[in-house]
Amino acid sequence: MSIPDHQNENLQAMGVALLQIQAAEKVIRLTMTFILPKSEQLTIDLLKEQEEAERTKTLGYFLSQLHKRTNVHESFDALLKDFLKNRNDFIHDLSRVPGWDFTADGTEAREFVHKLIWQTEKVMKIFSALIMAWQEQIGMVDAPPPDHEWFTDVEKTYKPLIDELFYAKDA
Repeated sequence: MSIPDHQNENLQAMGVALLQIQAAEKVIRLTMTFILPKSEQLTIDLLKEQEEAERTKTLGYFLSQLHKRTNVHESFDALLKDFLKNRNDFIHDLSRVPGWDFTADGTEAREFVHKLIWQTEKVMKIFSALIMAWQEQIGMVDAPPPDHEWFTDVEKTYKPLIDELFYAKDA
């Protein structure tokens, strides 16, 4: 069975989006566990308990926890909300995606997936920059990030913005 080119392009983009979403969710979970933890006292036992309790938690849960633990710049918050909505539509109910019809040329669906890929990459880079800034702050940087344009972009573009994107809750 031959798949038309436009459907094949959509399916490839969907695969890329899914892999990126999974990676972004891991970076967000890591951030919420170590960089913005529930408790100031982080022990192995507490980490194990937290990991078990949060094993089945959703991305929405982690983003709500983010808002409880820190303030987020309004433009980043808007990106997170749109990313979460688009991610949930993509993962849970493609019928909510405008133009999702494999009988049509698939342009609108492909544009949605490409937007989701862009959003996912931006979210992942911002959370990765937060991790890098935290590592630097606690003196955990033994080696520079890998020599790759993705990490260079995180280091040069997003890391300098961390204090503007994430800032302490008022006491």
